Amino acid sequence: MERLSVNDKRVERLVNDHSVDLPKAATNARATSEHASTDHAAALSSYTDIDLLEAIRHDREDAFAELFRRYWQKVHDMAFPRVRSEEITAEIVQDLFISLWDKRASHSIKHLPSYFYTAVKNKALNYIQAQMVRKSYRDYCLKYFPVSDDNTEKTVEFDDLMDAIEAAMQQLPEKSRTVFQLNRLEGRSIPEIADTLNLSEKAIGYHLTQSLKKLRYQLKDYLTTLALALILFY
Repeated sequence: MERLSVNDKRVERLVNDHSVDLPKAATNARATSEHASTDHAAALSSYTDIDLLEAIRHDREDAFAELFRRYWQKVHDMAFPRVRSEEITAEIVQDLFISLWDKRASHSIKHLPSYFYTAVKNKALNYIQAQMVRKSYRDYCLKYFPVSDDNTEKTVEFDDLMDAIEAAMQQLPEKSRTVFQLNRLEGRSIPEIADTLNLSEKAIGYHLTQSLKKLRYQLKDYLTTLALALILFY
């Protein structure tokens, strides 16, 4: 594992604070900026976003703290209406800012609001897709294999299986994953999916075949479960 620099650790600690208290994180961001010289701290607020990104590219922790202070609330407000969970919103904010710091030497961001909008949308879609997979499969299990509340062992097995399904779904190419979800989990027909995605029915059939093939292989250890077989084979 790559060893974190002192700056990396400070930045990670700064962003991690928000998972408990976002306003406190903003306060900490200001305090971090003030560790720099007075002239630098005063100048940071007048930096453009591009100036801050360039400073961050050169490992300026104070510039990152200013950018975090400037944008954490906006990122939070973009994410929360999509996921309706403070916990998941906090994870999205944390992931995006830490990723921004980790990739500071290679990013090519031209417009931060657009970058954050797209990044939040993608993170939220990934979360929603995972929730839909879990709910759809849980509905199958409850229909075909009712489990008593005190059956702890089967509950653990179910949770393990759900984790495996979600991991396997994430390995699929985005379009194949979408086709599989619409067809097998939402019950839409191939013509309906073709119309929705503006693709030919042949292309939809290809993506469905490929997704089923890959999922059957990745989940082969679980295929004795009838509910999963119903999703993958029928």
